[in-house]
Amino acid sequence: MIEDLKTFVTVINEASLTRAADILCVSQSAISKRIQRLEQLLGAELFDRDSKPPRPTALANRVYEQAVTLLGDWSHLLDVAHEGAAPSGTFRFGLPPAVADVTLFDAVLKMNDLFPALEIRLRTEWSPALQRAAEQGQLDAAVLMLPDGTSLPHGLTGRQIVTFEVKVIQSADKPLVKRKSSIRSLVAHGWILNPDGCGYRAALERSMEAAGQRLRVSVDTHATNTQLKLVGAGLGLGLVPLDVLRTSPYRDQLEVLDVSDFKLSLGGWLVYPHQTGNLKPAIDALAESLYASFERHVAKV
Repeated sequence: MIEDLKTFVTVINEASLTRAADILCVSQSAISKRIQRLEQLLGAELFDRDSKPPRPTALANRVYEQAVTLLGDWSHLLDVAHEGAAPSGTFRFGLPPAVADVTLFDAVLKMNDLFPALEIRLRTEWSPALQRAAEQGQLDAAVLMLPDGTSLPHGLTGRQIVTFEVKVIQSADKPLVKRKSSIRSLVAHGWILNPDGCGYRAALERSMEAAGQRLRVSVDTHATNTQLKLVGAGLGLGLVPLDVLRTSPYRDQLEVLDVSDFKLSLGGWLVYPHQTGNLKPAIDALAESLYASFERHVAKV
């Protein structure tokens, strides 16, 4: 039916079967057969054959208007699956809070600048929620915080954007433990952490459980600076990426602990489906923006 519609629209545009045949590189008889097939499908005549040359009927003009729209939508549908086509529609991507703090503004700005016709929908969540959304097709791309050596989720591919070295910290002026410690020596103290679902916190809980201990959370809050301020006041221990600590206004109030049996390195991975269609240029641009944001962030340290 699509070829028949294309033929019909070309005949109307050229007002000639002969010119339509030349443009479509088919014979005039093939043009006539396609028009007849379309008429049979619609159950109506599209040309007045009593006139010489045949003239479009009033109904044909109405069908033409709808056919042009339908063919445009069809072309757009084909473009969606082609990686070389210009991005269109909606681009849904997700960032964990630690990544969003550094990259969100530049990423959204670049997407809007490069692809003004693309509708951007950004979601900020912890990695487990973003991973589920990506696996279920609810996101076109997401940055996941994954421990070193972790395989990418099934059905997704990706590239590593950054590595986070996560450190245990305490107050420099009011230390709770010795600078060189072990997981067991930290058990008696409360922690000031991100809410449940954070990859740092989950890794710490696993280490505590492996040592037969339980994590004591005194405060959980999404606000990184609030966490660092509370830790600096001696109200508990904390976890923070080293790069974040180095740029924090509270860095001089904090001390990094050397915990012999807890070393945490997380990779920030931009993941997406194996088949991205015409969103591939947008995903590539997002990756470049993320790389650049982290390079500028490191340069400030």
